[in-house]
Amino acid sequence: MGRPLKILYLRTENSSGTLSLFVEGHKRLGNEARFVTLFPTAEGFPEDICLDLPLLPKTETFKKAKQAILNQDALYAEAEGFPPQWRPPTGRKLFFKFRDLLWRSKVKKAIEKHGLMDFDIYHLEGGHGFFRTSAWPFDELKRRGKHIIANYHGVDMRTRGVLPWIDELVDVNTSSELDLLDKHPEMEYVFLPYRVEQHAAHYELNSPLRLCHATRDRYWKGSDAIIAACEKLEKTHDVEFVLIENQPYEKTLELKAGCDIYLDQVSNRGGWGYGMNSVEALSMGLCCCTNLLPKYETFLGDHPFVNIHKDTLYDDLSTLVNNREKVLKKKCEGRLWVERTHGIDSVTQSVYDIYNRMGWLNKDPNETS
Repeated sequence: MGRPLKILYLRTENSSGTLSLFVEGHKRLGNEARFVTLFPTAEGFPEDICLDLPLLPKTETFKKAKQAILNQDALYAEAEGFPPQWRPPTGRKLFFKFRDLLWRSKVKKAIEKHGLMDFDIYHLEGGHGFFRTSAWPFDELKRRGKHIIANYHGVDMRTRGVLPWIDELVDVNTSSELDLLDKHPEMEYVFLPYRVEQHAAHYELNSPLRLCHATRDRYWKGSDAIIAACEKLEKTHDVEFVLIENQPYEKTLELKAGCDIYLDQVSNRGGWGYGMNSVEALSMGLCCCTNLLPKYETFLGDHPFVNIHKDTLYDDLSTLVNNREKVLKKKCEGRLWVERTHGIDSVTQSVYDIYNRMGWLNKDPNETS
């Protein structure tokens, strides 16, 4: 039997907690895995090797400065190209060059301290290395025969685009966002992992029914349309609407767990279909509503989502809340579906299928000795 694989994940922040789950999945198969983040996440998810670098968008000052430099349209404008490529204005590029120079010594120390050049496979979450304007040390790692996967999450591809000096080093591109498969000539789909069993599913219906929506940026999810439809629904039906906006993670969990129906998005601006908020809600036994384009419905096949549409949102929700039996059925179906689709072992196996296809495994970790 070959030696255990060593796998390293790198992301700007552990914003959804999935890095810990990927690492757990690798360890379950007897391999070694770590993850590095450039700064701590505001959501409070666990850290492993956190560099806590300066001049990163973790402060309100940074966010306000960015908004002052870029108008609203520029913040949300789609990057151009196939794949889309990062082409910043000269001023922004100079800022990132300065920041990369400022970071270099601290990154070098972390690499030496933690032996970060000694891994076999590197997952670059968001297609992002340690630096914005340089591929180092991944160009050197590639020369040493190491393997690189870039996993894109949505905005990193849609509004920023790939970093060409990283893209040319990558062996495999993956994403959990179906629309990104049409934005890169070489991209494949991998579901995100979730620890479904951490939630006890509650299938009893509240009286009145409780609907909820969670958001940190109303633009991407079409939150204003959702809020308006739900507030109207409160006046015409026996329901309660819970808006969860910019709340700490634990508070968000608490509020969602007490509801029956979760509304994800109706805009498809931030990606087609659904995200981790829905995966979380399905795990809790909530009925999940989102806008699924026909291509996504075909891709998912048999799924538990209730398809809603921005132009008919009030009517869609009115029909749903009038059918309590359907709500209950969807709550039960959702939990079973998310266990099969997003469970840690299931997602980890899909990653190892890629490793095996690429010839990176000395031995299939799932084989018995």
